[in-house]
Amino acid sequence: MKKTILTILFLLTLTQAKEIQVYESPTCGCCDLWADYMKAKGYEVSVHKTNDFLKIKEKMGIKDEYQSCHTGVIEGYAIEGHVPESAIAWLLENKPKDVIGISAPGMPQGSPGMEQGYSEKYPVILMKKDGSMETMSFMDIL
Repeated sequence: MKKTILTILFLLTLTQAKEIQVYESPTCGCCDLWADYMKAKGYEVSVHKTNDFLKIKEKMGIKDEYQSCHTGVIEGYAIEGHVPESAIAWLLENKPKDVIGISAPGMPQGSPGMEQGYSEKYPVILMKKDGSMETMSFMDIL
């Protein structure tokens, strides 16, 4: 009986939506589109519209050159900007210890939430605790 209960509890944790907190400017529409994209991918998204959204970037240690228009926080990691869900899934599965999060710096055209107009190839980077970065992949959506 005890084993059955533990198995059920384990399976419930696998099916629960991952929770992400998103901090954004009250006037940013593309941030809402990215939040909708993440909801469609099965995430539970809580959006915090605030004029102080830059404070979370500072708190998470996100350098200026890695910043974008919104910041998500999931399982202690920063998700900066229009990062594809596949990159987030990789981060949560691998849980690298030397990384504060991932970023799609700027606002790349064609990225999730920025699908209007043309599309461009853009990097998704790992932001490291020592302030350096490593290119995780290039999203080629041309």
